[in-house]
Amino acid sequence: MVKGLLRRRVLQAGITLLSTAAILGVSLLYAHMQRPELPVFETAVARKHIVVVDAGHGGFDGGSVSRAGTVEAPLNLAVAEKLQRQLTAAGLEVVMTRTDGEALGHTKKEDMAARKRLLNTEGAALCVSVHMNAVTDRATRGPMAFYMKGSGEGERLAQMVIDGVCNAVEWPLRAANPGDYFVVRECACPAVLIECGFLTNAEDEKLLLDAAYQEKLAAGIAQGVLAYLDADNYNGDDGIS
Repeated sequence: MVKGLLRRRVLQAGITLLSTAAILGVSLLYAHMQRPELPVFETAVARKHIVVVDAGHGGFDGGSVSRAGTVEAPLNLAVAEKLQRQLTAAGLEVVMTRTDGEALGHTKKEDMAARKRLLNTEGAALCVSVHMNAVTDRATRGPMAFYMKGSGEGERLAQMVIDGVCNAVEWPLRAANPGDYFVVRECACPAVLIECGFLTNAEDEKLLLDAAYQEKLAAGIAQGVLAYLDADNYNGDDGIS
């Protein structure tokens, strides 16, 4: 009788042990099945996108001039160079339309033809043209962004860039604007013309001449470019209808 009782207890203990092991095994299997695979985030660095950065004007074509005599073209180049460094640091390949104070040709026609060839660099994902604004109303100020009217991808890019710039320089958010400018019209890829501020406004002019502020502008543009190149947003089609 004692032996029988002992056998029953051993049997029950074995059954309990097997049941516990089975439950534990199922739990571990379920946990493994429920654990999602970490997504592989395809960064701009991994994709090695080509971005064309255009410093507007240059040489004989200085662009806008402030009442104090500040010329637009050198400021465009200063911001474009800072943007180049930031995008390169992020792993992008950057093509500059100009890297010094000279124009790309002896005449405006030659300059624009050379600029167009660079804007349409083979394999370019997008183009950014850097400018400074000017209007007759000296009270108008702040950054603006333009895209080619009818380009869905251009509008998406321009909005992301102006959002990035406004955030970087702590300016109220603005909507991107449609336009028909050479640098956005003649690009085969999505393009944005960013007006960093108004030389006709004394406060903007002072900021635009400041290297630290130029760095913020470049950081904001870079932020918008990288956001656009995120796989969820970029499809490589300029969307012009």
